[in-house]
Amino acid sequence: MDEKISRKGHRQRVKETYLNNSAEALQDHNLLELVLFYAIPQRDVKPLAYDLINHFGSIEKVFDADIEELMMVDGVKEHTAILLSLFRQVNLRINQNRAKEAIRFNTFESICSFVSDMLRAYRHEVILVITLDNNSKVINQHLITGESTNKASVSKKQIAQFVLRDNASRVIIAHNHPEDSPKPSGADISFTQEISVFLRELGITLTDHVIVGENGATQSLKGDPEYAKYFD
Repeated sequence: MDEKISRKGHRQRVKETYLNNSAEALQDHNLLELVLFYAIPQRDVKPLAYDLINHFGSIEKVFDADIEELMMVDGVKEHTAILLSLFRQVNLRINQNRAKEAIRFNTFESICSFVSDMLRAYRHEVILVITLDNNSKVINQHLITGESTNKASVSKKQIAQFVLRDNASRVIIAHNHPEDSPKPSGADISFTQEISVFLRELGITLTDHVIVGENGATQSLKGDPEYAKYFD
């Protein structure tokens, strides 16, 4: 009985801290605990919060993990894993909707900022294809993800389907270098050149190719004089 009372009191204290001082007053494990309260109502979840952060390395990597990865941690069942993985998907949808509301992407800074927000949390390589109208306003975003995703797996046919379906005039390509710098590799340059030529044949402009590195650092290839020739 005493343990139950203590656990209930701890939960209430964490909730009151959040209500009175906002999330900034909570440490990472406390914030994760607060989320876990709603997935596991009848158990002390403080040890699980620590286990999750220790397993993945940080709270952001916990929320970035796939359902299968989360369920590898002892004590995480499917119900809890769904809730934790939902945070990334909701954040992704919010960013997508904000991009659709944007007037246009007409500077390197605006493109890089948006792409960094979209891709920096991923721990494996993903590719983002953003379709734009002739005024550089976002039409749609297509995220290609998977543990084995690489630039070579994004076929010309896939990109053609995206741009033709969206009736796009311009395209931004972006991908990430998890745990590495955003400096383009030889493969990145070849990929950019190939896609640029291919899109021109379809009457579509490649606006930029942005690489997102560790901690959200970005490099716009169009903004680099060495590679600007690939863009219109």
